[in-house]
Amino acid sequence: MREMDIAPFQGAGQLQSWNSQEIDDRMSIDGFARMREAMTAARQRRVLEAARLITDVKGGRTDPYFLKQAWRPTEQHAVTYLNEKYPGLFMMNGRRIGLLETMSYSDFSALTVDILDRTLYGYYTDAPVTNLPLVKTHPLRDFRLRAIYEMDGAVTPFSRMPNDFPSLVPHGAGEPPTERSMQQAAREVEGSTQRVTYQPQLYQGMMSVNWRALVNDDLGIFNDLTQRLAISGRRTIASFITGLYAYSGGWSTTLAAAVFANTVTTANGASTNNPPLSFQGLLDAITVLAKQLDLDGQPIVFNGSLYLLVGPALKTTAESMARAVQADISVGGGTTNAQGFPSQRLRIPNWPMTGISPIEDKYLPLICTGAMKNTMWALVYDPNAQNRPGIELGQLRGFETPQLYQKVPNTMRVGGGVDPMMGDFFTMNQDFKGLLVLGGTQVDGRSWALSTGQGS
Repeated sequence: MREMDIAPFQGAGQLQSWNSQEIDDRMSIDGFARMREAMTAARQRRVLEAARLITDVKGGRTDPYFLKQAWRPTEQHAVTYLNEKYPGLFMMNGRRIGLLETMSYSDFSALTVDILDRTLYGYYTDAPVTNLPLVKTHPLRDFRLRAIYEMDGAVTPFSRMPNDFPSLVPHGAGEPPTERSMQQAAREVEGSTQRVTYQPQLYQGMMSVNWRALVNDDLGIFNDLTQRLAISGRRTIASFITGLYAYSGGWSTTLAAAVFANTVTTANGASTNNPPLSFQGLLDAITVLAKQLDLDGQPIVFNGSLYLLVGPALKTTAESMARAVQADISVGGGTTNAQGFPSQRLRIPNWPMTGISPIEDKYLPLICTGAMKNTMWALVYDPNAQNRPGIELGQLRGFETPQLYQKVPNTMRVGGGVDPMMGDFFTMNQDFKGLLVLGGTQVDGRSWALSTGQGS
């Protein structure tokens, strides 16, 4: 086939309109094959040049005016410029042929997206609820109020009785011995019927996706909708737990209360007030926990392991302390003797961190927005090993983890079945939601030792 035979052909669509007699009259089989190869090569060049033009426009190297001219040429000077800079874009035998006139299926993807190679990255790695070990979980049966009762008293040591005890009446008839009387726990001082209570609440997150968006989703953007709802639910649990021991100004005043004597201060046995996180501060926190007394002034024994609660700003400090081989301390408690012990600096094996596991709470600086958000830390005994935990978290049975639901589609083809892609009949949306049922409160803060970390 001669070169002049190619000139009249502006696209493959025109070839489809010929009948077999016309093809036989105008070219041989070999000529037709060569022409098809030439047109394929021209189409590929046009796609590549179109992509290069769009990239240059987005990069600021070419005026957007020329992109408009490439779609629908109206000015000869623009056509001349494009023909020189992007040869093969739309010129054929000297005639102006815009991209719209020669568009094929292969052209479409190159001309309707910003780049040729697209990738959708997934969401960030979801972290577990790291602060869950700090609370005692309790399964709830329903949404009704939960009451927690605590009684103190009747635990003091026995008294030595004189030999003539049978002849003595230590108390009035019908009255319990004063020494063994029971009373409400220290937090419940407002009356004889006081108790610790909380009521679980329903937490819900919803999202909808329209059918049109699902049709256009060629990257799988909406494939992980339910996973994102699950992430949102776990974050709800984590932030709710943090809110039980912290608020915008610092540690919860209900948990870090004077009645519990659990702040790391000199009044409670520490060597300094609210020390920053260090081996010295850790020893002070251990001392505060060791000196805890009940309402009768008797010592308390805590079971279980210890957790070191820190925010992101103290994560490396806590990890370094956990991995240290030796520790330097200057005061280990007690009274200084004539030789200066224990006020002199000592280098000892890293026993203070024995049995202590660091826990990083990433929500701590988000909920506590005050000056201590990057310095506060706490030492906590395992709440599940205590008869009176510091904090209780109530979760409705079956809703301990986020429960995910989807609205049943109600759109049906005429004469067919339900089309799940269409979703709701009126909105054409697919609706999803996640549910949680949570409640909680502070119970007894004696198993916590809290420091603002600000040295005052």
